[in-house]
Amino acid sequence: MLIIGENITVTSRIVGDALMKRDPKPIVDMARAQKEAGAHFVDVNIGPATKKGDELMEWVVKTIQEEVDIPLSLDTKNIDAIEAGLKVHKGAAIINSVTGDKEKLDILMPMAKKYGSKIVGIALTEKGVPPDVDSRVEIAMNIVNSAMEHGVPMEDLYLDPVVLPVAVAQEQVHNCIEALKVFKQLQELMGLPEAPRTTVGLSNVSQSSPPELKSLLNRTYLTILLSHGLDSAILDPLDEELMKVVKTFDILTNKTLYAHSYLER
Repeated sequence: MLIIGENITVTSRIVGDALMKRDPKPIVDMARAQKEAGAHFVDVNIGPATKKGDELMEWVVKTIQEEVDIPLSLDTKNIDAIEAGLKVHKGAAIINSVTGDKEKLDILMPMAKKYGSKIVGIALTEKGVPPDVDSRVEIAMNIVNSAMEHGVPMEDLYLDPVVLPVAVAQEQVHNCIEALKVFKQLQELMGLPEAPRTTVGLSNVSQSSPPELKSLLNRTYLTILLSHGLDSAILDPLDEELMKVVKTFDILTNKTLYAHSYLER
């Protein structure tokens, strides 16, 4: 499973202060810790970044990659900031994320193609969260069609069925599972040369839940999603119990070779 570390986000007080002061140490330390914990990408969420967002994203990308050899997932609503980050990024980045709104797809899909980036397409539009599974699938199919139109390979497209908090939207948590099942069938349903990948923002499921339940909810939900073919997740790689689930699932599904010490690798 492709693991995208979620911890560099402007909503964190430490990260928010570091971004504002252009203090590299907390950001580099967090990127390094996530890589060492098993992340394959590190998400960089700078929020709306309405003022000088391009300058901020460029600084963050350079700051991390000068010290830590890891690709990044660029997360902001500021499209100019996304491109500024892609211009200076070493290797293939992830654009996280593009909704199913046509005007955004028409900008960000060509950008992904231009820079050879992966891209997360989220089953969401400006109208909000889809009310049911069919609506999610319809949006996902529009995203797939846009990727094909602009020449983005299916192996670089990650579809996100939208995880919501179980504490406030329990039915939608189940709908996300059901939508994921259909996403995994899109190759056959749409006659695609290859299946798009799938990902989720895992920790959304435990938002608004008590702290003592968060890790358990995340771990259990991840296991369910993995059993239905989930390819990737944006999660907290510093949660050791969560990472044990990832390693154990790979063992039990024959993706990695068993050894008594597999948790220590």
